[in-house]
Amino acid sequence: MKSANDIRNSDWPEAQWDLSGIFSHDRELIYFHDYFLKFFQFKPFNLVHGAPLSTWNSGRVLAHLLRSNEEIELCIKAWQERRVGMDLTFSNPYITEEHLKETLCNSLLEVAERVNPTGLNGVIMASDLLYRHVKERFPKLKTVSSILKVSMERGQGKLDYYLRLADLYDKVMIHPNDNTNYKLLEKLEDKNKFELIVNENCARDCVLRRKHYDSLSRTALNFLGYTDRFDDLRKKNACGRIDILLGQGGQCTTQLNRQEMRTLYDLGFRRFKVQGRGLHNSGGGIMDMLRLMFNEDESTDVVKVRFLESMRNIM
Repeated sequence: MKSANDIRNSDWPEAQWDLSGIFSHDRELIYFHDYFLKFFQFKPFNLVHGAPLSTWNSGRVLAHLLRSNEEIELCIKAWQERRVGMDLTFSNPYITEEHLKETLCNSLLEVAERVNPTGLNGVIMASDLLYRHVKERFPKLKTVSSILKVSMERGQGKLDYYLRLADLYDKVMIHPNDNTNYKLLEKLEDKNKFELIVNENCARDCVLRRKHYDSLSRTALNFLGYTDRFDDLRKKNACGRIDILLGQGGQCTTQLNRQEMRTLYDLGFRRFKVQGRGLHNSGGGIMDMLRLMFNEDESTDVVKVRFLESMRNIM
């Protein structure tokens, strides 16, 4: 039986992974976590992120994120038992004082603060109003600056902007377009304060990003009113650069190739995010996790295949 050191990606062995899919693909993520812990004594990740659909959401405003109270409770309990932290993605930049009264979101914050065995639980935010709310009412939670915040405030490429966020937040998400801005990234001294998304399926330097975030955020503010037209709104919010995404070459998506990933690791970055909660199934995210976390050699490929075959029992 191979050991954790045998299968862990030797190009970035100290990488810390933050996985998307809590409240949407928990069953598959839990299976992934438990499988490699059981058979290889390898804990593949210690942080997950996501949120059930609410007015505080943005980035992912999709019907499959609607969750019952029972489902939410079971989800939180499962990650608590596995000592995996969770970042709640409350990244809507248009939250008002009235929205701050929402029972579901405040209840999630209360539970995340109270049931926090790892001390890692946090909140991903783009709203200064929500930031103050969290700091005042839930001070034990980690604060995380969202990609939406950087995008909506046009902070991309600005060193002083990132440094200012790092002074305020426990963790700062780097704008995907800055993932290859190595001159900028070199100047971020405390690399552990920053996290980079490595598999975003979005066109590089997309001019529609801010407009897309704006539309999604406004949709989320009244998501219950959109129930009958959800598919229409989903299509409206679909990427307008699909011609680029389906093309060839380095400009297709912001997904990082191995050389780009290695460069970031050599610069000193260790915190990496894998997206996937916006997909209707976990397949793409699982394949990215296998690609990024594990070595690419014949014997490790056998391990990956056996894992995928075992997943048939839960799909």
